[in-house]
Amino acid sequence: MKLMPPVTADDYSWQNDWEDIYTVTFVRGHDERETLRRFGIAQADMRPYDWEGIWERVEETDGESDLVVVTHVNGWTLAFEACGWEGNRPETLRELSRGGEAVSVMRHDYAASHHFAHAVEGELRTAFRPDWPRERWGARPDALNADLRELGLTPSGPQEESRYRRETVAPALALASRLSGVLFHRDMVESDALLGGVITSPVPDDPR
Repeated sequence: MKLMPPVTADDYSWQNDWEDIYTVTFVRGHDERETLRRFGIAQADMRPYDWEGIWERVEETDGESDLVVVTHVNGWTLAFEACGWEGNRPETLRELSRGGEAVSVMRHDYAASHHFAHAVEGELRTAFRPDWPRERWGARPDALNADLRELGLTPSGPQEESRYRRETVAPALALASRLSGVLFHRDMVESDALLGGVITSPVPDDPR
């Protein structure tokens, strides 16, 4: 069987012309409804949302959406948040990974940075800002260094922090695809109505 070449940033070049705030979380081990439940969405609130409905919720929340929609691809559940970032929270990511694995990429051109995080079995393993990958945290902060180098996200040495605006989202998404084996594309969330719901019981913050 011929193996597919590793995913690269070129596979995500389309996102440079797409929406500038979103979070996509790749979840292994849970189906769509269980994934939504772990985000804090009640079963009774789960229903289909089309692209128009997704953006209606963005407008209703003044650009800080609490809506999550999901789809299933190659054994993984993809959770998408337009103008949302719940999947970026370490508490949520750990909950999503219990009994499996979760990888999250947040793009936020107006915040301090984008964000990448990988968790397995309730443990945050590797997290970093794609514009500043030499600062990593988690139980295994160096576990993905080889892929970081291949994708142009230098894990050590000098680096220009200002690259985050455009150039680091694609390699961060490529890294998530290397971990999951799933290539995310905008058609997955734009074309068909997807099961989703509004978060009413978010995962509690860690004790201070």
